[in-house]
Amino acid sequence: MITKQLLEQIEGEASVYFDLKEDKVDFATVVFPHFRGMESILEAKNALDALVITPRVCGICGHAHLMATVRALEDAYKIAGYDVKLTQKAKNIREFTLLMEMAQNHFKWLYMVINPELEKLAAIKGEKKVLKGAYAASLASKAIAVFGGQWPHSSYMVPGGVTCDPTYVDVLQAQSHLDELVKFFEKESLGTSLEAFLAFDSCKEFQSLSSDVATVEANLISTAMQEKGFAHDRFLVMGQHDFSHVAKLKGTRAFKIDSRHLSLSDAYAPEAKSYAKNALYKDDFYEAGPLARMMSFSLPIIKNMHRRYKDSAYTRVMARIFELAFILQHAQTLLKDISVTQESVIDLSDIKSISAEGAGIVEAPRGSLVHKVSIKKGMIQEYRIITPTQFNIGSSTREKPTPVQKAMRGVSKEDALFIFRTFDVCSVCTTH
Repeated sequence: MITKQLLEQIEGEASVYFDLKEDKVDFATVVFPHFRGMESILEAKNALDALVITPRVCGICGHAHLMATVRALEDAYKIAGYDVKLTQKAKNIREFTLLMEMAQNHFKWLYMVINPELEKLAAIKGEKKVLKGAYAASLASKAIAVFGGQWPHSSYMVPGGVTCDPTYVDVLQAQSHLDELVKFFEKESLGTSLEAFLAFDSCKEFQSLSSDVATVEANLISTAMQEKGFAHDRFLVMGQHDFSHVAKLKGTRAFKIDSRHLSLSDAYAPEAKSYAKNALYKDDFYEAGPLARMMSFSLPIIKNMHRRYKDSAYTRVMARIFELAFILQHAQTLLKDISVTQESVIDLSDIKSISAEGAGIVEAPRGSLVHKVSIKKGMIQEYRIITPTQFNIGSSTREKPTPVQKAMRGVSKEDALFIFRTFDVCSVCTTH
C-alpha cells in the first residue's frame, strides 16, 4: 500500500510517499513539488548582484547563502590572480552572524518542530513551548542585525570584508543580545550552565537536568528513538570554519575530502514530479549537518552517544542541541576578539576585470552548502547551488537509499514522519 503525506515545515513543503508493508515503512520517496529557479535568475547578471539575490534563496539561512556567495566570488578573484585579504575583524563578524543564524534555526527547529511532534508521538499533552523558540530566535536575529543591518536577507558581506563599521557600543549591543540568549538557553532549555552542559561526557548526564532538554531526551527514550532512524553512519563536513572540521567520516573514522568529488543525480520519484536533485560524494550518500559537525570534533559526549546509539534519531536530535550550546560559546569568543580599529573591508579590483570560476563552501544550519559560479568579465555565466537538504533528504532507489530514506525504513509511518523531521528539511533551498 502506498500513502502520501504532505509535510509543512518552517521553510517550504515536501511530499513523502510511503510504501507500507505490515504497517511498517518498506520504502519511501521524497518529492519537492515547487520550482524556484534561482540559478536561472542569476545567469547574465553582474556577479555582485548575487550578493542581493542569493540571500533570498531562504528565509532561514540567508546569511549562509550570502557567505557562500562571497566565498565563491573571492575564490574567483584568487583564481584570476588577485590577492584577497580579510582582516580578523571582518572574519569574526562574518562568523558571528553565521553562528547567530544557526542558533535561531536550531531554536526554531527544537521548539517549533521537534518538541511538539515528539510530544504528539509520545501521546503527551505538555506545556506549549513554541513561543520560547520564537523568543530565542528573535534575540539571535537582533544580534545579527547589529552588523548585518537586518535579518533576513541582508547583503552586508562583500568580497574583501564587510560593509559595516561597528563601534564599541555596537559590539556591546550585540554582546547584550547574546548574553540574554545564553541566559535564556541556560534557564529554560538546559537547566544548567553552558559550561557545565558542554562538559558532559555521557548522555546519562542529560537525565540529571530539569529542563526542556531533559524532557526532550526523556521523550526520545520513551519512544525508542535510540533504536530507530539509523542512516548510513557516514558523515560529511565541507565548510571551513573555526566551529567545524572539514572531513568525511565513516563512523568515527575521519578522512580528507576534495569538493571536486561532489556530484548530483536526478531524484527518484515515480509518483510525482520533483524539482530537487540528490547530492553525493564519490557516488555515495553522506549525512551533513549538526551531527556530522559534532562527530568531526570527536567530543566525549558525542562519542558516547554514537557508541551507544550510533546515528539514530536520538543521536541526531541530541547532537544538534549540543551543537547549539557549542556555537553559542564560540560566538562569545568571537565578539570578545573583534577589534573595531581594524579595517572592515580591503577593496578589490572591479568585478568587471574578473573572468574565472569560483566555489564557496559554508556550513549552514542544516549542513554543508556549496555555491559555484562561472564569471566572464564580471558577468555570471553559470551559477550552481548545492544545499544540505540535497545531501540529507534526497530521493533515490531501494538499492541505494539516501540518508533519510534509509532512516525511515522499517518503522511505523508516524515514527518515520518524526525521523524525517530530525533532518530538518528546507525545500525552498533545494529546488533550483
